[in-house]
Amino acid sequence: MSLLQPPKAVRGMEKLEKDAFRVAVDFPVIEIEARDTGIVTRRVRLEPYLIGHKLKPLKNTIDSEKEGKKYLVFHPDKVQEDETKQKIVEMMKRELGDEKTLKWETLSKDLTFENWDTKSIFKAVLPEGIEYSSYTQTGHIIHCNFADEVLPFRHLIAEVLLNKVSNCKTVVQKGNIITNVYRNLDLELLAGEENYVTEIKETGLRFKMDFSKVYWNSRLSHEHERVSGLFNNQSIVYDACCGIGPFVLPATLKKKPRRVMANDLNPESVKWLKVNVGLNKIKEDRIEIHNMDAKLFIKEKIANDVIRMMKEESTSEAEEKPESQIHVVMNLPAYAVNFLPAFRGVLRGFESKEISRKWKWNVYCYLFAKSHVDVPDDWYESEARRMCDEKTKWETSLVVKCHNVRTVSSRKEMFCAQLELPYEFLIAEPLPEEPEAPLEPEEEAVEPRCKKMKTT
Repeated sequence: MSLLQPPKAVRGMEKLEKDAFRVAVDFPVIEIEARDTGIVTRRVRLEPYLIGHKLKPLKNTIDSEKEGKKYLVFHPDKVQEDETKQKIVEMMKRELGDEKTLKWETLSKDLTFENWDTKSIFKAVLPEGIEYSSYTQTGHIIHCNFADEVLPFRHLIAEVLLNKVSNCKTVVQKGNIITNVYRNLDLELLAGEENYVTEIKETGLRFKMDFSKVYWNSRLSHEHERVSGLFNNQSIVYDACCGIGPFVLPATLKKKPRRVMANDLNPESVKWLKVNVGLNKIKEDRIEIHNMDAKLFIKEKIANDVIRMMKEESTSEAEEKPESQIHVVMNLPAYAVNFLPAFRGVLRGFESKEISRKWKWNVYCYLFAKSHVDVPDDWYESEARRMCDEKTKWETSLVVKCHNVRTVSSRKEMFCAQLELPYEFLIAEPLPEEPEAPLEPEEEAVEPRCKKMKTT
């Protein structure tokens, strides 16, 4: 059993009592000249034996009571045997010289709540066999997910996070899974301020939001960067479920597309998207913003916009331009696959003789592939492709790539299916309208255990 752990008495604690974490520990130390500290820390491989960085503010080297002296503080679990102590002294004398007097001493220190990290505290307070490690940080807000067995300790965990995590002022948990079309969370305040307006940075851009009224997932930062990186200055970008702008803002600033249009059904998302356009010093006319149903956005706004530009380019006498491509992003994984039928026949009725150029259409459809039983890993991609093919009902599959975005929970994967839509599909007979599909719950109650995600 380690000597460096909180007292056993904190096990089962449900309300944070900081004083209960105090414990006296005897540390093995060696006193050295302060001027020799640099030589020892740079040249002598003592890292396996020192206390490391988990007991902050206690450090590997601390001031001695004597002027001009420092203590090297060693881990009491790792430096117990005389053989180990002799080995450490010999290593130090090789760099400092045999004439140096190095002797082992014992330094008694009280370790308190401030010294223990969150992992050590959770391991000490939760009943044996129960663990907690999964949370996300968005600005000053920490968002937790709890398994049923952890729920009785949620307020304690929240208080620990509030005290331990840098910049944290608010700790919340999801009241339930996301089941509404706006994708905002039913939040329970566990600790700290009831202030849900926060600001974060992602890939150098500023995003401000009301966390309780819009959707944001810090686990998607790499996906935002991946997709926006596919565009160039001739791209025509439409985001049908734009949220507060994680795709369109980096695309606009860094890739400078020819045209950008964004839409979201949630008026709060549209509100904060407009705020973020200003925060990132993007001219308002660079992004055309709408607040409507994604299916109507595809059938009306995108269709009319594409036809207008294709006609203008076809009648233009200007010199030949580089080929443009259309990119439509639909990041609503609980429902976006149901928007795919809207693309079939979306250009039907327009006179194709007026158009000399027919641009390539790329659609990025986010979706969940899930199973109720254990299946091979490759089943999930096959299921994602099947879901898209079922909705497009074309003679061949239009899915050209299926990117696994993340594991949502056990037996549930999130994918970005990239489809290329041929012109024949865009002018084909539209599919009959289907009844509105139910909204798939966005996430399971508890995220898989993983390292915390932090966005500040």
